[in-house]
Amino acid sequence: MKIIDTFAVVEESLYSVQYNTEATHEFAKCFELWNDPVYLWEFFEQHQEDLDNVFWNGITIDEAITKTREDAKLFEQELLEIAELGKTERLETLSTLFEPLSTGVIEDYEKDKAKGIIKPSWLRIYAIRVDVNLFVVSGGAIKLTPTMNETEHLILELDKLEITKQYLLDEENDQLDFVESY
Repeated sequence: MKIIDTFAVVEESLYSVQYNTEATHEFAKCFELWNDPVYLWEFFEQHQEDLDNVFWNGITIDEAITKTREDAKLFEQELLEIAELGKTERLETLSTLFEPLSTGVIEDYEKDKAKGIIKPSWLRIYAIRVDVNLFVVSGGAIKLTPTMNETEHLILELDKLEITKQYLLDEENDQLDFVESY
């Protein structure tokens, strides 16, 4: 998997990578999938055992689909609004939504996550923090398990975070080539 482009979701604030294995960039891909009832049915059917965990209070697949679609709509709206607001407001930036992936790990090009709006939320957007209100989305997932090291699709998200971090660190110059608007 290799990054082929970086897209501006919100200019000067929120960007998203596109991998050579995908038809669109990760931000758009996540919200498209999280609004696709066929994809969601297949996902929750495949991960039924995780969905049946007592933590999720016996939610059915149909209820999980409805919850995911509602949460995705609110989550996308919140991310876009805060990304825009953060350009002029110091107290409301993307850093208020994103938190370090690992507790206590604060570094340059930090691996971060943002959680959906409807609590408890299983929606996650993963990104690299470049600055207070400058994030590059590496991917996203539905996280039904306590850790990311338990399931294949979440392990892939960890890999994508590392690929994106290395891409940002390996750039020849300080100006990233953000190619296209969302």
